[in-house]
Amino acid sequence: MEVILIENIEKLGKVGDVVKVKDGYARNYLIPKKKVLRANKENLKVFEQKKSFIEAEENKRKEKSEEITKKIKGLEILIIRNAAENGQLYGSVTSKDIVKEIFLLNKIEFLNEQINLKKTLKSIGVFEVEISVYTNLKAKILVTVAKTKELGLEQIKEFKNPKKIKKVKEKEDKNIKKDENKEKSKLDTKDLIQEIEKKEEVTKKTKISTKSTKTKKKVSLKSLKTKETKPKVKKKKAKK
Repeated sequence: MEVILIENIEKLGKVGDVVKVKDGYARNYLIPKKKVLRANKENLKVFEQKKSFIEAEENKRKEKSEEITKKIKGLEILIIRNAAENGQLYGSVTSKDIVKEIFLLNKIEFLNEQINLKKTLKSIGVFEVEISVYTNLKAKILVTVAKTKELGLEQIKEFKNPKKIKKVKEKEDKNIKKDENKEKSKLDTKDLIQEIEKKEEVTKKTKISTKSTKTKKKVSLKSLKTKETKPKVKKKKAKK
């Protein structure tokens, strides 16, 4: 469908431009919102007659858009989604979801087309998203996708202060390592004492066993000697 723009629209054109758009887009949004007129002779005449008024209205919109840009600049949006352990979402976050969240937070309405999202968001994280508020007027916002509100706030902190968070994590890791080493040292000392005690016990047993063996050998030798020294008694023959 061909339409006459009665306001500047990003990616479509400026006031007075005649452009082609999808029928559904025109019928469902552009015409009801009074952003365009159907491109025909009658409407072109109306546009020419009211051109100065339309342009004045457009200037007002521009001023309003500048205010909106200031309002949403640096806006932080948190979107809660279910995700797998590797951070992949069960689904995705689209321009429509972002438009909805902005409206809920600030009561500001945008078109899906005004959200400059190259591709849908399919993982947990913090994303910088650009919005075309008005022709040549853009604002960047932060979109955080997280499993919970608490995790989302942590993600934002880490995104804003990566060095600080890194240092804190490194410090925590060092403290954990120290504690682990201390614990390991304690365990090593215990193990060493236990090993020494075992060795001592084995040594004692070996000594006792050796002593017992020596005693047995002595007794055996003594009995052997007794046997050897014992005189043989000759039996006397009986006289007839």
